[in-house]
Amino acid sequence: MQTGLRARGQCSGSFAAGGRARQRPFSGVAPGSTGAARRHRLAPRADRDREGEPEDLQQKFFARPSEQGQGGQQQQQQRPGSQSRPGSGTATPAEGANLLDSVNPYQLGRQARQVVNELWGQLSAVAAPTKSFAFDDALDMGLDEDAPSSAGRTRVLVVGATGRVGRILSRKLLLRGYKVRALVRRREGMRADAEGVPDAVEVVAGDVGEMRDCQRAVRGVDKIVFVAGARTAFTGDLIRVDDRGVMNLVKAMQDERDRATRVGGKSRNPAAKREVADFNKLYHQLRWDIKFVGSQGDDGSLGRDFQRANLATAEITEENNLLFEGALFTRNAIAEVGTKLNPKLPGGDERFAGCEALTLRAKGEGHTYALVLTTAEGARYVARFPSRLRYATVRLPFSKFRGEKEGQPPLDPESIVGIAIRYELRRSAPQGTAASAMRDQAAAAAAAADRQRINRFKLEVDWIKALPGGVEPDFILLSCSGAPRVGLEEGDLARVVAAKRRGEDHLRASGLGYSIIRPGPLVDEPGGYKALVFDQGDRVTQSVSAADVADICLRALHEPEARNKSFDVCYEYTPDEGLQLYELVASIPGQGSNYLAPALSPLAKNT
Repeated sequence: MQTGLRARGQCSGSFAAGGRARQRPFSGVAPGSTGAARRHRLAPRADRDREGEPEDLQQKFFARPSEQGQGGQQQQQQRPGSQSRPGSGTATPAEGANLLDSVNPYQLGRQARQVVNELWGQLSAVAAPTKSFAFDDALDMGLDEDAPSSAGRTRVLVVGATGRVGRILSRKLLLRGYKVRALVRRREGMRADAEGVPDAVEVVAGDVGEMRDCQRAVRGVDKIVFVAGARTAFTGDLIRVDDRGVMNLVKAMQDERDRATRVGGKSRNPAAKREVADFNKLYHQLRWDIKFVGSQGDDGSLGRDFQRANLATAEITEENNLLFEGALFTRNAIAEVGTKLNPKLPGGDERFAGCEALTLRAKGEGHTYALVLTTAEGARYVARFPSRLRYATVRLPFSKFRGEKEGQPPLDPESIVGIAIRYELRRSAPQGTAASAMRDQAAAAAAAADRQRINRFKLEVDWIKALPGGVEPDFILLSCSGAPRVGLEEGDLARVVAAKRRGEDHLRASGLGYSIIRPGPLVDEPGGYKALVFDQGDRVTQSVSAADVADICLRALHEPEARNKSFDVCYEYTPDEGLQLYELVASIPGQGSNYLAPALSPLAKNT
């Protein structure tokens, strides 16, 4: 389903994102009030126009009530003329008047201006607001009002922090208490902290095209937000940043998680892929073999080929890959290679417990194959995948497996006891009169060659693994839509989109939880003032603000609905009659609501 979102009046500015400023109350006592803390009285002073010491003013105006209750007795002893009624812990109306008289409005104004100046300086530098007198003791800005509780314990790597989206995103992360690290490319004349990056951001100088730099950047990182892009449309730049750059960071993040697991003393990384078949190992080489060659009836029943009109073989190549090949000729013929599975891993852990998908690395000739799973009850579930002429990684979520017979319950991964790869000949065998009926001999020869190509199959498989599930995305990737862009020719746009799509494929095949955002053309406009449309299918044509995209990246970090989804986003627009591409699902009047969850919930997962 295509979805849209109306988000009128949303404010995403760096100051407004934090909420309203709140000033702490004075520590004085109102006339007639009572309390457990010890009260004190301030006598009138002859030099009330003299500016007080900063320590005294801070204690007087901004100290917490509990602190003043503890320090009240000391102030009475230090200041001459202060008196307290013996045996009484309450303040009289006269004492409340003396307290009000002791507050000089001119001095109070000076101190307020000083607090505001310090506050503005910190907001300008976007430093972490944790150890400042202005934030902690004077004003409670509530900058992390909508931030998750785990923000302070989460370190986020921002790749592309000097770009249009990255600059805004870095500040949003800091204001919500995240620990931010930026991978910035080395340039001559670049200062150590990188131009345009806030001082509170930890800067790592490096290149996404270099694996060693990526490994340094991801050390100790919990999540990655990749908002970088090639500066030109040259093929070399596109491969270095959008293709190989994503691949390097994905591998570096996987290695970092394995390292953190070993340091923590765990035997296995819970987020690592789990072995199903690795044909570099002799154990799996000996177990996989041809399981069935024959035909499948219309009711799903299997009949073996006793006449041996169909052939299929399975062997291990010199590169230690499984080679599954053969030729099928009869109607609805199929061939399967597979093995039985032990539900437990060698260490004793459940093989498929908590997993959400299978992934395999294979190379074929363009045919469509099927992965078949067998449960302990004997039920069989099938999911089909295309093959490519070069090695590619295929991701098959368990939710896409369908039962071979009607009425079967959804697949339970923990009940899987067998796996197989199937090739199906989904066409009738050619008749002898078909070619003679063709008038054009060239067309007849082409048809015969096509039939021969369909009859024969050849698939090489490197490995098959199970992907553990998760709750939140681990890697946020900013890709692009195919909408035309000003100043970018059609051929250059095609190269950019192709490089972005290759980067997306690397991320999907990694096993990391991902969110892939494909915005329309970016514009430099304030965010939060226009409705947004969320869609799938690469059909958006309108632009979108870089600030809105940064806010989407921020909210996707801890949004379960954003995990393992690819989606397009742009400004709302009215389509032509008969070409409606979306439907409105929510109206968000303010910034306090989480608009991303209802917008993404109807979209397809594992896309």
